[in-house]
This record gives sequence, C-alpha cells and structure tokens, in this order.
Amino acid sequence: MDGAVFIGRCQPPHDAHVASVIAALNTAPRVLVLLGSANLARSVRNPLSVPERAWLLRRAVQDAGGDVRRVTIRPLPDRFDGERWAADVRAVAATVFSADARVALVGHEKDASGAYLRWFPGWTRVGLPGIPALDATSIRAAWLTGMPLPPGVPSAVAEWLAAFTCTRAHARLALEWQAVEAARTEVPPGGRLHEERWMHVHAGHVWLHTRRDDIGRGLWALPGRVLPVGERPECDGIVFDHPARSLVGQAVARVFLGPPPGGLDAHPVALNIALSRPRRFHEDHHVILTRVLGAAK
Repeated sequence: MDGAVFIGRCQPPHDAHVASVIAALNTAPRVLVLLGSANLARSVRNPLSVPERAWLLRRAVQDAGGDVRRVTIRPLPDRFDGERWAADVRAVAATVFSADARVALVGHEKDASGAYLRWFPGWTRVGLPGIPALDATSIRAAWLTGMPLPPGVPSAVAEWLAAFTCTRAHARLALEWQAVEAARTEVPPGGRLHEERWMHVHAGHVWLHTRRDDIGRGLWALPGRVLPVGERPECDGIVFDHPARSLVGQAVARVFLGPPPGGLDAHPVALNIALSRPRRFHEDHHVILTRVLGAAK
C-alpha cells in the first residue's frame, strides 16, 4: 500500500482517533488525515478549529509513538451531501498521492457498501479490529458542563481542554450546550423541526441576520424563523434537509429567494466578504448560500 487516508472530525481527538492514525502508519508509508467540518463555526458539535485539532492530534500521535513526519493533515469541509463530500476527499488525496498510488481508507465510518465503492473506486478499505469506539459527544458534554472527562482522552488533549475552559469561547459554548439541550426537550422523539429562510442578494450584498440567542450567538444566519413544533411552511421553497444540519435535531429548511418579510431582522453584508468567511455562519447557512448561488449560475 502506498498511502492511507483517515477521515475524522476529532472533536476532540481521543484514543480511537490516535489508534486509527497509528494503524494507518502501520499500513502505508504516508498517511493523509482529513479533519472534517473544517468550514463550520465553533459550536457544541464542532468546538475546535482545524489548527487546534491538527496540533492536538499530532501531539497525541507522537506521544503514542507514531511517526508524525509521515502524516499530512488537511481540512475537509462539510458539504451536507455525500457525493460532494467524497469528491472533496478524492481531490485532496490526489494532491498528496500520485495518480497510480495504491490507497487504503483506514477506519472510515461508512460501511463497505455500493456507495462506498462508488465514492472511492480503486481504494481499499482497512478496518480497525480491536479498537473500541469512543463517544466524542460524551467527552464534549463533560467538558462543557464542568464534569470529569471520561476515559479515552490523551493526556495532551486533556491538558489543552482544561486550559481552554478559561476562555470566552468556552463560556459561550457552555451556554450553547445548555440552550441546545433545553431546545431538544421541546422536540418529540422522532419529530422534525421546520424552518423558513430567505436569501436576498442584491447589488453585491447578501442580507443576513446576526444571531443574538445562546445557540450560535454572534454568527451570521439567513434571516428567517424556526416554526413551532408541529407546524410546517405553507409555501414550497428550496429544501435543505440533511439530518446533521441542525444542532438541535433533524430540521428541514425551506429557502425562499427574495427580500425577507417585514419584522425579520436582516442587514446587508458584502457578498464577497460573506462567501470568504464560512466559519462566521450558523450551522449550514454558508453551505446553503453557496449552493443556491451556484445553482443560479
């Protein structure tokens, strides 16, 4: 095998991530690590930036005896679309490995189904028997609520997380965690939320709302509203319904083109500025903006 690829969000890096990279190093002379959700703002689901995660993962792998000189780390955006996501993976791998390289995908969470074979033709899948799964959500929950971290967090990562608790970013995330948990209690099991969003682009500007509540405070969002539980929009729009798009739970957004109705707070932002700052946006709203603009061309 000429190269190995490991894909993970690593929010934060834990022992299973480290073991996966070590396994990749044992599989091939060069390893590409792709850190997912690279285009998303800090949130309770994705609290760490790519540089933070890259540094922590390198440190933890090195502490575990791995040769980090053979590891290349690159960002991987969330596209909320499997085909687009897989195309990004292949594109980054093509910049690291030669065209005829034999590539193995190590520890990939997707099963070896027809979708996997279609997304990564010619690649080999290498499983990771003997590496127990760890729940990163439980680690984040403990970290954001002041509880002791569960087992499975490398010492370097634990030390960094402890230091980060003194920052304003951690304080905001702790409030967001409480708000998200409270909002989830309002959604019945198996229920879906519905949103109405408006996208208005005019004279080189896009109209955005700056969020003021504890979920996504200070981030840009497409102006609109989350409907009360059980209500649905009366009109059709452009639908975005990826199951992981919302922090609170499964939510379907219907996007309408044109100025937002009166009563919705929105302000113009230069379109080139908005497009260049994906991590200023709440949830998947930057993805929605770029997807709709691309479809309109």
